[in-house]
Amino acid sequence: MRRTTRALLTAFTVTSTLLLTMTPAAASERIVEANGQARGYGGAGGDGLRVYACDTFSDNWGVRTHYTYQSSSGSTVTATINDANGVTSGCGEQAMAPSAPVLSYRVCTGPAGADTACTPWTKP
Repeated sequence: MRRTTRALLTAFTVTSTLLLTMTPAAASERIVEANGQARGYGGAGGDGLRVYACDTFSDNWGVRTHYTYQSSSGSTVTATINDANGVTSGCGEQAMAPSAPVLSYRVCTGPAGADTACTPWTKP
């Protein structure tokens, strides 16, 4: 019984440590789907200093990550980073200034730049 308890306690400790040390960037990525297909993904680094959009489906729809940040004047700005090259390598990416990190974002897909399907707005 003590061995079982000790083994369970060890497993719990290892799992807790892994969960606490996971990078925030991994948790901030969202997959966008439409018509039952994953069309791509996008997100923002956990520190808000990188925002990206990746189109992974050859359908001429494209993927966009809309994001907000605070400008130097204090107003909230909404901007967009795009990727519409399907499965061709390379994604749209934007580095943010440390003084103006991403505050929130959502990932959208649709034909000809339309936002046919979007994830909810979320924080990095």
